[in-house]
Amino acid sequence: MGQMLKQTLGRTYGLMGRYELAERYLLDTLDVRREAWGQEHPDTLETMASLGWLYYAQGLYKQAESQFTEVLEISLRVLGDTNFITAECLHGRGTLYLSQSRYNEAEALLERALEITDQILGEDNWATLRIMNTLGKLYMARGRNDEAEKTFHQVLEAGKRLWNENHPDILETMNDLGVLYKEQTRYSEAEKLLLEALDGRRLKLDDTHPHTLESLNNLIELYEAWGKPEKAEKWRAKLPRTEAVDE
Repeated sequence: MGQMLKQTLGRTYGLMGRYELAERYLLDTLDVRREAWGQEHPDTLETMASLGWLYYAQGLYKQAESQFTEVLEISLRVLGDTNFITAECLHGRGTLYLSQSRYNEAEALLERALEITDQILGEDNWATLRIMNTLGKLYMARGRNDEAEKTFHQVLEAGKRLWNENHPDILETMNDLGVLYKEQTRYSEAEKLLLEALDGRRLKLDDTHPHTLESLNNLIELYEAWGKPEKAEKWRAKLPRTEAVDE
């Protein structure tokens, strides 16, 4: 099997939540690329960055940070500060720091990543939109709700020009905007978005995928906050037993 196919399979299995299989394919690809081209080749760095995202998705934050940091140091030295791999690693570390509530560090990294992708790829590019969505999450976490809402809407509008409405990135932004509306007690607006995100994720992924479960939990929390315990229980019954929402 060719290394390009293994790289693609590794990423695809990672998106599907099949992490063990994803890691196997990415590590195989990394071995081949290191042997063929060396540690500092852009394709080798691309695979290392993909491993960083895979570790992040599994909650392996120390490994993810180490991976992103190593790739970033090489990328800055070899490729410079305005290339895609640099931006991808800045985005990765920014996302990681956001999950750890290291907001100042996260914001600086994400803003720099966005500057790079704006410059080299443009505003209506998938990489730019993903960074913008992460910035929207950051603004929401910091209580900067107006900035968060504006950013999510920008991502949705641009994303719908690039993809269909059931694309995973569109569904992620719908979910995030729904959570924002829930926190603002805009329950009817939140319900519409969270149901749409859940339906799309169940269709594109499956009922046990981490992103599907995230949407399901968000919907349950919405109905609890809204004072609709019957609806919360209806959706809670669809959770796997290990994914129960705290009472």
